[in-house]
Amino acid sequence: MKSLALMLTVLSMSFTAAAFARLGEVTGSFPAPGNQIRGMARSDIRLFVINYGSTTFVYRVSPVNGSSYGSWATSFSNKCSGLAYAAEGHVWVGCYENNRVYDCKALTGSVYRYWSAGHEPYGAAAYCTSDGGVGTTAILTSDSAPSYCWRHNMLNGSILSSFPLATASNCDIAWDQRNKVVWQGSNPNIVYGYNTAGSLVASFTVPGQYPRGLAYYGQYLWVGCDGNDRIYKVHCPGDLTSGVSPASFGNVKALFH
Repeated sequence: MKSLALMLTVLSMSFTAAAFARLGEVTGSFPAPGNQIRGMARSDIRLFVINYGSTTFVYRVSPVNGSSYGSWATSFSNKCSGLAYAAEGHVWVGCYENNRVYDCKALTGSVYRYWSAGHEPYGAAAYCTSDGGVGTTAILTSDSAPSYCWRHNMLNGSILSSFPLATASNCDIAWDQRNKVVWQGSNPNIVYGYNTAGSLVASFTVPGQYPRGLAYYGQYLWVGCDGNDRIYKVHCPGDLTSGVSPASFGNVKALFH
């Protein structure tokens, strides 16, 4: 009986370790549309990708293989970073040239409204309750100086709450409603996860450098890397914070030394 109990314990520990190890596991990848990724967002059927260039475009692509379904130029500025999708066809674009966030029609890019974030919105995400931007009640933005994440009123941009981010980054963010975690890309190849108090709860590395675009959907993160213009689909389990200490995720403790 003792031998059986010991074997079951070892198997249980092995299974748990394997489950935790899946955080950051790459399950697929494909070339990004255009180049110089600056933000990404997910609807139920499309992945939205924004680039940087003399003309900046928002692309609608397949989240499976990157096949393009159209694009539109950001007529208001080419200095855009951060992308969010809210249900019923709203794409929110951060603009670090004038500190504004634009609410655009997903298919055409026509602007419904805009407001000032009060900072350079390098990252943007829909603060939603379900995948595909369903139940969005606010827009999240992030900046590198000051290194913070803000939750904004969707209609006028007023700040509802905020928390500091331990690692300054001008990369995009994604909201993981299952774990209540804000994911943020950081140079050269790390993605950090923060809870809404600003505590670092998880991290992982990606194969490409400069993960400037992030989107979350269905226990996966899409990570767009500017260094090689490639998008990775990465496993992101929905139970990261269920009795799991930061030590379970490799190098998190070292970040506080």
